[in-house]
Amino acid sequence: MAGLRSQMNPHFIFNCLNSIKLYATENDSEKASDYLTKFSRLIRMVLENSRSERVTLQNELTMLQLYAEMEIMRFKQKLSFFVEVEPGIDANFVEIPPLLIQPYVENAIWHGLMHKPEGGSVRIQASQPQENLLQLTIKDDGVGRARAAELRSKSASHRKSFGLKMTSERIALVNQLYQTRTQVAIEDLVDADGQPAGTEIILQIPI
Repeated sequence: MAGLRSQMNPHFIFNCLNSIKLYATENDSEKASDYLTKFSRLIRMVLENSRSERVTLQNELTMLQLYAEMEIMRFKQKLSFFVEVEPGIDANFVEIPPLLIQPYVENAIWHGLMHKPEGGSVRIQASQPQENLLQLTIKDDGVGRARAAELRSKSASHRKSFGLKMTSERIALVNQLYQTRTQVAIEDLVDADGQPAGTEIILQIPI
């Protein structure tokens, strides 16, 4: 588990550094400085969280907000990010494994929304359908998995979902070590005409 958590750090940092390079090549020092400030705060959180087996939901959501702000800058404000926590959930008390949600958000942005010229949104909803069960829903209005896979196959550079692979392994280990049943379900969304309208991921975490 510690090994998988440690692998998340260089993967995550590498992706962020690519954005800093973008602003450097554009000679936009003000935005580069703003981005670096967010980046340093984010990396500090990631490194601190990676030493813990569990972090508070509030901590994870704060980290995700920082990450989303960086991606919004990179997407030239064409990306929207929303977080909704159901009333009654104490986000400062509920704990989850660190960096569990981020790879799904990253995947939604890079594979779902990156190929959408007008941009789009990612929405995270935290609910508690049962007393001992936390449900996290990550929903985007991107191009959908089938179209994203088609576009990746035509691209010269294939961006691998390395974070998702490690997240799946971590979930399997959490279930094995603590005898829990953390589950992930992925649904392809369609509009009224049956056309792809994004993806919805539902994470159910026993608490």
